[in-house]
Amino acid sequence: MGVGAVLLAVVLLGVWPESPSSYRSTVESSVQDAVSAVGTARLTAQSALSGNTFGAYESTALEDVGDNLTTAVTDVIELPPTDQDTRRLRDEVLPPLQDSARIVGDLDLAIQNDDRDAINACVAGLTAVGDRLATTLERLR
Repeated sequence: MGVGAVLLAVVLLGVWPESPSSYRSTVESSVQDAVSAVGTARLTAQSALSGNTFGAYESTALEDVGDNLTTAVTDVIELPPTDQDTRRLRDEVLPPLQDSARIVGDLDLAIQNDDRDAINACVAGLTAVGDRLATTLERLR
């Protein structure tokens, strides 16, 4: 009976719902990671426009950025909200996180196709979404 109770406690701790503060902390971390990733993507795009990088570097950098953004989005999606406030927070941060991932995908294609207009559009999009994420991050702190 004692071992069963211990196992039950371990299982319950593993599925115990997050507190609002730990949820907020996870979201803050995801947004911070996204701010950094968006900045890296924007710098990569600007370097590509100026011809200061090689295609292999750009591809690798954008793959890393995409992986970081995927993780940020997944961390927020997979964590169930704890209350109405955390649900609102999730609904606020998911669109710019998803926009960031979409724009980085578009940027990768634009760089592969050497489409300067599309790269410039991605830089503008990354700047706008980066500002939205940075504003959100400031509110979370």
